[in-house]
Amino acid sequence: MASVPLHRNREFRLLWSGQAISAFGSQVTLVAYPLLVLAVTGSPAKAGVVGFARQLPIAVLALPAGALADRVNRKHLMVTCDAVRAVALALIPIAIVAGSVPYALIVAVAVIDGAGFVFTYVTERGAMRQLVTPEQLGEAVARNESREFGAMLAGPPLGGVLFAIGHAVPFVADSVSYVASAASKLLIRSEFQETRIDATPGRAIEGLRWVWDRPFFRVCMLLFACSNPIFTGLYLLIVVVAKQHGASPAQVGVMLGIAATGGLIGALLAPGLQRRLSPRSVLIGENWLIALAIPLLLIADNVFLLGMIVAAAELITPVTNSIVVGYRVALAPDRLQGRVQAGSTLISFSVAWVGPLVVGVMLQSAGSTATILVLTGWGTLLATAATVSRAFRHPPKLTTQPAPVAAAS
Repeated sequence: MASVPLHRNREFRLLWSGQAISAFGSQVTLVAYPLLVLAVTGSPAKAGVVGFARQLPIAVLALPAGALADRVNRKHLMVTCDAVRAVALALIPIAIVAGSVPYALIVAVAVIDGAGFVFTYVTERGAMRQLVTPEQLGEAVARNESREFGAMLAGPPLGGVLFAIGHAVPFVADSVSYVASAASKLLIRSEFQETRIDATPGRAIEGLRWVWDRPFFRVCMLLFACSNPIFTGLYLLIVVVAKQHGASPAQVGVMLGIAATGGLIGALLAPGLQRRLSPRSVLIGENWLIALAIPLLLIADNVFLLGMIVAAAELITPVTNSIVVGYRVALAPDRLQGRVQAGSTLISFSVAWVGPLVVGVMLQSAGSTATILVLTGWGTLLATAATVSRAFRHPPKLTTQPAPVAAAS
């Protein structure tokens, strides 16, 4: 494959743009889901169940998704996922227009939305390897990180505004985003996988075993698994706390946009931090930053402070992601890319669904102060575990180091 700059690589730009549009749509409904449930039921616990439903497919479907991504036509799989999610999201506006939104429908759509995310997420990595040269993988991963945090910055504020205009509007926007994403992939001429000579399907567990047999990746994934419930629950927590302080839907969206600036700033700082800090320092620093930021929520009494605290907690996240993903993409063989990504996803997100569920129940039964203290204790425990971990002292050895992460232009 001829090496051309990514900004001139038509195939990569189409994939990146389509995924950016769908990521933006997903962030629009990130705020719309809990706001709709609170409007329909008034229950934080039920809002937590919807967050749980959106996260659960990651734990249930990751391995099958990885095996399927390494077996079938990846482009067809990703387009099908976009189409199914577009139809599912459209069901909520139809129900709103009809005059009644069953809570069960919201849960079902969240499950389908989450399932589509899993298959797309584990498939994209292998597809990306076919669209860029090996030396450009680091930059491509970095652009994907910037894409996600850019969507997190712009999507929630717009989601809050659109929800204020009409409860159906954010879900219409998300449905349309998946249509655009599918169209962009259909315009890509390149195949998303190498020619498969051996038609014998590999075992789904191979990727999981590859990750588990390497101590650095194993400990990273276990640490991510334990910290992801904090992040998934934290967003529901600040939405509910903001509503308790009288925030409007638009203000809630602005708050979530402020929270996303932490990740975006982290992506901008990532190249310098990677040059100056060891992987161990980054991994330990991220966990202590989270543990120290969460208790500040106890004194935050407006949406701006709430958003800034979560922004601080997420500042180092893109640096951590780019380091770990960079090593993993460089070391994993192409035939296992889907399954390695699936194995990593399964471990990392295995209990992410617990966050919204537990936070929602605790908010309703014990209140926000107790919930914040529990999250603080859990974050401190994880930071301590990261500090004493021996696996982080010996990161993988590569013939060529992963390319430094640079923010997308």
